[in-house]
Amino acid sequence: MKHRKHAGRPPGRITILGGGAAGLAAGYYAASAGLDFTVLEAEESAGGMCRTRSCGDFRFDLGAHRFHDQDSRLTQEMKDLLGERLPVIEIGSQIYSEGRLIDFPLSPFNLIRNIGPLGAMNAGLHLISARLGGRGRDADNFERFAVHKYGRPIAKRFLLNYSEKLWGLPCGRLSLDVSGKRLKGLSLTTFLLEAFTSGRIKTRHLDGAFYYPEGGFGGIIDGLTGFIGPGRIRTDSRVTRVLHREGRVTAVELNGRETVETDRVISTLPLPLFISMMDPACPPQIASLAASLSYRSLILVMLMIDRESVTRSGTVYFPDPEFPFNRVSEPRNRSGRMSPAGKTSLLAEIPCGGKGAACPDDEAGAVRSVVDSLARIGWIREADVIGKRVERLEHAYPILETGHAVKVGRILKYLESFRNLRLIGRNSLFKYTHFHNMMRQGQAVIEEGFKAR
Repeated sequence: MKHRKHAGRPPGRITILGGGAAGLAAGYYAASAGLDFTVLEAEESAGGMCRTRSCGDFRFDLGAHRFHDQDSRLTQEMKDLLGERLPVIEIGSQIYSEGRLIDFPLSPFNLIRNIGPLGAMNAGLHLISARLGGRGRDADNFERFAVHKYGRPIAKRFLLNYSEKLWGLPCGRLSLDVSGKRLKGLSLTTFLLEAFTSGRIKTRHLDGAFYYPEGGFGGIIDGLTGFIGPGRIRTDSRVTRVLHREGRVTAVELNGRETVETDRVISTLPLPLFISMMDPACPPQIASLAASLSYRSLILVMLMIDRESVTRSGTVYFPDPEFPFNRVSEPRNRSGRMSPAGKTSLLAEIPCGGKGAACPDDEAGAVRSVVDSLARIGWIREADVIGKRVERLEHAYPILETGHAVKVGRILKYLESFRNLRLIGRNSLFKYTHFHNMMRQGQAVIEEGFKAR
């Protein structure tokens, strides 16, 4: 495996704050370049949200993760790193809505079959009206954008309800940045094309193929940590202060008792947390802006099931408000090694917290709500559950409220004044990003070499 060596003067000792995907990406490319660095991770193991947990003979990812081939160079690097342990699998996702499973991303013909002729006619008329009426072209929030792009019936049923559940805010208060590509296959053209050809002309937008390590997504994390080497990753090392002087970060305090000096810092820590730990304190207006930013957390309910299979999907999304979870995945559908023979498992994700709200502490109640909901729709019986586990993930999603970009921009501009500091990753940049994005950010910050600004 060939990697680019660091050009010019080496940047000295690099301290990487956070051992999640972004921090490990920086460590991976720093190791490739032969640089002196340390990754500091607060938890007992690195990987953040990309870890895979073992529960006896069952394995669970901390979320329904996938590695799509969005960057051919990166894909090849991961293939070189993991070899045959990174196979391609092809499995679709679905939406559970009003008692039906509908293909996701939405296929117009499949959608028409599930919502019926009258529902399809109503959706089509709203879609045409929304697209041709001109309203929403200059949308300043996610709700206006979604209604303009998909029509209110489809937007409300499949996108707005789901987004409000995921982000914890009305969609009128959400930024356009949350849109992503969730309904990328449903356009006015594809809707009309499939509707009036009875699906004979099938639009090509359903992509269920992705790379997935045998035994869980954490296999990629194991590959990265193995390449970096255990001596360069310090776990149980929570950053409690960031010391700086004259426009440079000079040291970080760990666990409230140890100070580690540094030449260069790459932070992946949540942006408000990093600002709150700066010593001397940052200007009050910057502190106030950072304190106004919030993150959504997740409660993960893992159920071990005494059945061979429950679904045929990679992930099933639940936009309806009656369900406490926003999506459920069946790990063995990604890899047979995720559960023992004749058994399966389900992973339900419950968003919570954010904007002053706290996640509930009642883990038994969370399990009960998931089991009852899945039993009500006929997926499982309570007697099928032979084991359960609950995990909590803090700072799972930055809440991209309208106006957040201005706040974040001002904070990042302030931090740019620190000559030896760089920020990468979803939480540090307060930006929703995927695994391949974080890998490329890690590469870029190492290859840039902390050039003087």
